Amino acid sequence: MRRVLFVAVVLCILCSVLVTAVNVDINVFPDQRTFKANESASFELEIKTDSPQEEIVEVYSTDVLWDVRAEAQLKVAAGETLKTNVIITPLNLNPGSYNIPLDFKRTGSQEVQRKSVHVELQSPIPSDASYLPGVRGVVSIEPQIDPRENVTVKLSLENQNMRTLDRVDVRVRSNVINKDYSTTLGPLEKKTLKFIANIDPKTSPQKDGLRISILVPEKDKTYSFELLPVSYEIIQYGYVVPTVVSEKSFLRRTDNITLHSDSNKNLGHVYRVPTWFGKRWFMTADPRPMLQDGELVWDVAIDPGSSVNIVLVYNYRPLFWIFLVIVVVLGAYFVFRSPLRVEKRAVVVKTHEGGITELKVIIELVNRSGKIVRHVKVLDLVPHLAEVVQEFSGTVLAPSKIMPNESRGTLVRWDIDMMEQKEHRILMYRLRTKLGVLGGLTLPVTAVHFAIDGHGRETSSNKPEIRYRS
Repeated sequence: MRRVLFVAVVLCILCSVLVTAVNVDINVFPDQRTFKANESASFELEIKTDSPQEEIVEVYSTDVLWDVRAEAQLKVAAGETLKTNVIITPLNLNPGSYNIPLDFKRTGSQEVQRKSVHVELQSPIPSDASYLPGVRGVVSIEPQIDPRENVTVKLSLENQNMRTLDRVDVRVRSNVINKDYSTTLGPLEKKTLKFIANIDPKTSPQKDGLRISILVPEKDKTYSFELLPVSYEIIQYGYVVPTVVSEKSFLRRTDNITLHSDSNKNLGHVYRVPTWFGKRWFMTADPRPMLQDGELVWDVAIDPGSSVNIVLVYNYRPLFWIFLVIVVVLGAYFVFRSPLRVEKRAVVVKTHEGGITELKVIIELVNRSGKIVRHVKVLDLVPHLAEVVQEFSGTVLAPSKIMPNESRGTLVRWDIDMMEQKEHRILMYRLRTKLGVLGGLTLPVTAVHFAIDGHGRETSSNKPEIRYRS
């Protein structure tokens, strides 16, 4: 009799369990997608339960680098199958392959079903993007030309794009110079061309402007690039020959310029040095020059057979000392900065009537040194207007202590024995505000105490500001 009664009781318990248990069948497909890093991916979702009543299912991901949400609330009617989509958006990630965990939880149950999808992020920049031709050039010519001698024109070309230019036509024009040249340019190639121009010795003295046109023919269109004209002068016979002797030392150059006249009459000579505003700060000259149109100009009169000397000094040593100071300051920063970096941020989880009611606080710890950090104690203060939600998943390190304090608020503490070199840890908890917070709020800093090489150190995080507009 007792045995029959025992069997009956066991059967009743099993029947009760079978009646109350709810099975949730979840399918996500396809299990992988490829999309661009600035887009979102949609996965089809099917949920079916054997519950005799409507069930609500939550979907989320423990990977904070992805935004996972359903298109609509996951309400599964009794005896029916819910079909909808899950939208996954990367949060500022680089192109690559990623596995994303998706957790599904039925409201009122502690059971979590995990699914996983694989995604490949592609660069938003198309691989077949093409560049229009882009050529930059700098032309140089002697400022004064004797028509009895050949004229050398130097043209520096630079292809500014990552493409090959199979044909580049160069046209050199002035009142007395007319020359064409063709060349090629590889991707980002720099090339210097030299033109030798013959001038009629009977050419009268004159001021001229050298104009350079760069033409790149491509299919049925030609791209043209015009360089700024360069001024030069054809001088009379009997002229001044400038000679420059440079003496170089550490970040300093001295140009000894000699203007010698081999003419049989007095000559006035204008010597010019092109320069720009920033460079003039590091130049000194004797005698003192004039400044005209961004050039240093010496206007001198030279007797027959005599010379005039100009000393031009380029001194860049102050730049070196400034750079050295910057290097020392940066070096001191990297030497004396805290080996443990702490960053704190918060995400609005829930709102009510336009006000913030629940936040997720994320604390990131990074050991950026090459040494082991020990006895890490993380202290975070929750203001009076909020309370800690003591629900922590198995993938998140729970606080060691949560200590309410009437005068200061609630103190949340984590104790970590050690952090390896370059180790990165993420601590998370949720806090619920006692009243809806309108506009936003600022959380206090997180204090961290630790030991490295046997010495106690401490550091703190930023103050995250949360701004919310309904």
